[in-house]
Amino acid sequence: MNGVLTSERLTLRPWRVEDAGVLFEMARDPRVGPAAGWPPHRSVAESEEVIRTIFSAPETYAVVLRGTDRPVGCVGLLFGASSHFPIRPSEAEVGYWLGTGWWGRGLISEALGELLRHGFEELELTALWGCCFTENDASRRVMERCGFRYVRSEAALPVCPDGTQHGGEIWRLTREAWRLMRGVSLRRASESDIPLIRQVADVAFPATYREILTSPQLDYMMEWMYSEKSLREQFREGHCFYLAFDGGDPVGYVSVERQGERLFHLQKIYVLPEVQGRGVGRRLFEQAVAHVRRLCPGACRMELNVNRHNRALHFYERMGMRRLREGDFPIGEGFYMNDYIMGLDLE
Repeated sequence: MNGVLTSERLTLRPWRVEDAGVLFEMARDPRVGPAAGWPPHRSVAESEEVIRTIFSAPETYAVVLRGTDRPVGCVGLLFGASSHFPIRPSEAEVGYWLGTGWWGRGLISEALGELLRHGFEELELTALWGCCFTENDASRRVMERCGFRYVRSEAALPVCPDGTQHGGEIWRLTREAWRLMRGVSLRRASESDIPLIRQVADVAFPATYREILTSPQLDYMMEWMYSEKSLREQFREGHCFYLAFDGGDPVGYVSVERQGERLFHLQKIYVLPEVQGRGVGRRLFEQAVAHVRRLCPGACRMELNVNRHNRALHFYERMGMRRLREGDFPIGEGFYMNDYIMGLDLE
């Protein structure tokens, strides 16, 4: 019998047969089940049978708003042969869905976050996996927010309970990565976040280059790359930014620009000095890779300019990038970027 888990707004408890009516009202909606590969429920009796035969499995929970006893969704863990792809005995696959009336409130991300804590701390799992159909952006965003990393795309995931087969993505989160990221979250930035990007850049960029560049060049590059006007132009030219937060405060950012059908450029990646060593840079880099892979599932390359004297050079090499070429590139006002061009080939 499952126990009860709690988060700020939610209780995760075992499903009960008397939940069948509420389950049917949610699961009959064609926007819920088909997105996860199961058909809409046709009757309360069918919902009751699902509770008895499927939702009675270990580590399957009704998601209930605290202060009520009414389920609004479901989360759970799949083990061994129940998973949709091979996993180790110390691992599990996550599953989740939410009734449409509660979409857009961050509830399923909160529920999954508590399930991750339970899985890693109490069940002592070493990794958790997830998958979503290629077209299911909402499910992908849930995994991103919870720290999962893109692993690969599949042309055809296993046949679903409704008899259909879809292309999809497989994601993974290790216990070590989860421990490192606790308190740190990522989200895609918009133009309204320009003040936050500038807030981090005002500290992180000079800290990176004050021993490499002259003060006049630092000032010039800050205006060239981080003025409000410049950042707005970058957004409108298609640069994609992600921000990292620690306890609600911005601590890092990354941006990627598409430069060809199969060529992308990692334009910026910086974190505040006080959070270096906590895996924030790795998470931002992996987010950039996941972004590129979603836009270009086949073979492609992500390149990066890095100053030849920048200590971050070794970080990029650990991330799998290799030096392709080098050069001194004029940027105006008589200043140059003395860079290696590094590349990461993605298959």
